[in-house]
Amino acid sequence: MFQLTNEQDYERVRNRYIPEIIEGDMDSIRPEVKRFYSSQGSQISDKSHNQETTDLHKCISRIHRSTSDHEKTNLCVLVTGALGGRFDHEAANINILYLFSDMRIVLLSDDCLIRLLPKTHKHDIYIESSVEGPHCGLFPVGAPSGSTTTTGLKWNLSEAKMRFGSMISTSNIVHAEKVTVQSDADLLWTISLRNLT
Repeated sequence: MFQLTNEQDYERVRNRYIPEIIEGDMDSIRPEVKRFYSSQGSQISDKSHNQETTDLHKCISRIHRSTSDHEKTNLCVLVTGALGGRFDHEAANINILYLFSDMRIVLLSDDCLIRLLPKTHKHDIYIESSVEGPHCGLFPVGAPSGSTTTTGLKWNLSEAKMRFGSMISTSNIVHAEKVTVQSDADLLWTISLRNLT
């Protein structure tokens, strides 16, 4: 959290953002971090008996179970540190977007974000130009797109066919405050993030 704020005081940030719960298999949490948050009232949910799913999957499952269907449409889960490490971890994190496609989950790294655009409806993406862009991309994972149409990009797509091994939309540029996307396949949307430091 310290890296996501403009605060200069590490201790102040650490004491301000206390999670209600820390859930996972506890294989990567440092003992002193676990002790600190436990002493601050965070519930520690040790799921080390379950090695079938990732820590992120365990956490998103908890959120998914505890959120009503009606509330899921308004919920946005931001996942920091989701990108930029080992590729198998990144792929598992992207898989979470598909497993929980009824929730809006955004994977964040230091320089970009990724989110799923389900094929169920047209998407209006409002660009926060002070922090997002200009580089962006759209690509299908799991199934090809037979028809994708966009507006608001420098190189818009018009009923474009996309699949791995053929054309995918990378290195595009946001050209408007609103980007629209309509596709017959689930797509990943990615956009660069501006360095705010």
